[in-house]
Amino acid sequence: MRRRVLFKKPIMISNMENNKKLSVIIVNYKSEQYLERCLLSLHSQVNKTIDFEVIIVNNYPSETLEKIRNIFPDTQIILNSRNGGFGHGNNVGARAATGEFLFFLNPDTEIITGSLVDVIKEFESNSDTGAVGGCLMTEKQKVQRWSAGTRITLWDIIKNNLGIISSRRVWEKKTRAEAGWVAGTALFVSRELFSAIGGFDENIFMYFEDVDLCERIKAKNKRIIYFPEFKVLHKCGGSYERENKKNQNKNYHDSLLYYFAKHRPKAEYMIVKVLRKLFFV
Repeated sequence: MRRRVLFKKPIMISNMENNKKLSVIIVNYKSEQYLERCLLSLHSQVNKTIDFEVIIVNNYPSETLEKIRNIFPDTQIILNSRNGGFGHGNNVGARAATGEFLFFLNPDTEIITGSLVDVIKEFESNSDTGAVGGCLMTEKQKVQRWSAGTRITLWDIIKNNLGIISSRRVWEKKTRAEAGWVAGTALFVSRELFSAIGGFDENIFMYFEDVDLCERIKAKNKRIIYFPEFKVLHKCGGSYERENKKNQNKNYHDSLLYYFAKHRPKAEYMIVKVLRKLFFV
């Protein structure tokens, strides 16, 4: 499976005085109905304690986002030239960002508890922290499954399908802990590190782009931290709920296979490939 260089244009790192502390990057795709509440919760939480900017990358030009422009005039809205997927959209936003730290946030979310300041302090007090992910909550106030997890291997996949889910012990943590990966739904990383590893892999259209990113961060000897004190309501797939389920299933298994080709031993990749043909065509 061919791999390619990711950013056609590198993220520029500068020390200009007007740079922000935090850049919040949101990729919109059929999510205009969620954006206002998302941004209201964000502005409420920041409460002038952090110098931040918001960048929305619009992957769905049929939604003009004029209402958002009017309510939040300081928000930068970028009309993406193509819908290259979640990772591509976030890379576009990252190239426009000036923040020392990047916060990738889904549009169908609302920040409900926890301080952004505490997340930034986690990076500043621990130089080996590479990425931080928040705790995702359902609308029934339950911790969302797969908010974070252990490293994904063939044995992990087999156990998951048998109902023995190792990652559960990560997402059920009550205090911050090291993880194999954290969900890209609410993910923080320094802009410098994000640039150094080439950002999100644009070969992945949807699913596993966050797991892949965390794998490459760990390869830089940085830790992935699950931060359950920072809670985010997630409406669980609001951006894609109207999409064809068959296409979602295909995207998932395409991305899973790509992840194994890229990060796992060849034998594991071949077994996953066979299993996919047998059960998930």
